[in-house]
Parts: sequence; C-alpha cells; structure tokens
Amino acid sequence: MAVRESRRTRQEDDEDTRDQWNEADDSDRRESSDEGSSNHQMARASERRPAAQRRVVHGEVFNPRPAIRVGLLRLARSWSDAGSVYQAIHAYTEVLVRYPETAVADTAVEELLLLAERLSQQGRYYAALNIFNKLEQLC
Repeated sequence: MAVRESRRTRQEDDEDTRDQWNEADDSDRRESSDEGSSNHQMARASERRPAAQRRVVHGEVFNPRPAIRVGLLRLARSWSDAGSVYQAIHAYTEVLVRYPETAVADTAVEELLLLAERLSQQGRYYAALNIFNKLEQLC
C-alpha cells in the first residue's frame, strides 16, 4: 500500500513538473510573438543549432589559405557593421593587397563601395573619398 502511494506521488510530481515546463514554453512563445516580426525571425542562442561541420577524411589535407582569406573578409565586415570604419577600410584593403584578382578581392571592392555610399549618406564625405582613393590605387 505504501509503495503504491509513493508511486502516485512521484507520478503527480512528474506531471506537475511537466505542466510547469509547458507553461514556461507557452509564455516564451507568447512573448516572442508579441515582440514583432523582426525579432520573431531571430532565434535565441540556446535554440540555435551549431553549424554543421564537415569531417576531414583520412588522407585529406586542410588548406588554410581560403579560410584565411574569408576570415579576413569577415573581420572587415564585422568592423564595418560595428561602426569601426577605418579599421574596416584597412582590413578590406589588406584583402585587396594580399589576394588580388580573386573572388575575395572582388567581394572586398563591392563591400568597400557599399561602405563609401553609406558614409556619404551620413555626411562623412572625406571617409568616403578615402575609400575611393584607396580603390584607385589598388585596382
């Protein structure tokens, strides 16, 4: 008899815990739907899945050169997004100097032109002019 009662209380405790968990999930869903459509698209850090990583096959050699090129381009992009204009310009020009006539260099030119346009819209004409001067020297 005592064993049955302890099983029941354990089951009831488990059900209560599940109910609390579901209520918390429901409130999170309601809050995220109330925040608007722009935040709705962004996933929380805990819900994000890690990027799929391709495993290196035996005998395959990792080539760091393309990874370095893309990493430098991403660094420049991050500085640009953060508002560190001159650091971004420097990183983009490093891409142009180190890797001329590559797809990464073409991307750097494109993003530098977009940065120059954004700067001119903000009234920062000398910074935009600096970008065009560097592009003329390097391209």
